[in-house]
Amino acid sequence: MMRNNISRRLSKLEEKAHIHNPPQLVIFVTFVSPGQPCLSSRAECDGQVWERMPRETEEDFQSRVTESLHRDTHRPTFVIFFPDG
Repeated sequence: MMRNNISRRLSKLEEKAHIHNPPQLVIFVTFVSPGQPCLSSRAECDGQVWERMPRETEEDFQSRVTESLHRDTHRPTFVIFFPDG
């Protein structure tokens, strides 16, 4: 009986925390130049702004931005990466 109760309570907590929902879609918008990579210096999303740190790779910058995003659970999140210069 107690095991059933714990299992049911755990299921309700998981449902409330949305831990089984698929992750929200994040879409990166970046600029490109023909024949050369275009590195970003800044990113923006819904009022949030990130600056790329010196010697931070593009991949590390994108990972850092993704990890610190405040996402809307009802729509995809769009992040715009602005080019250097």
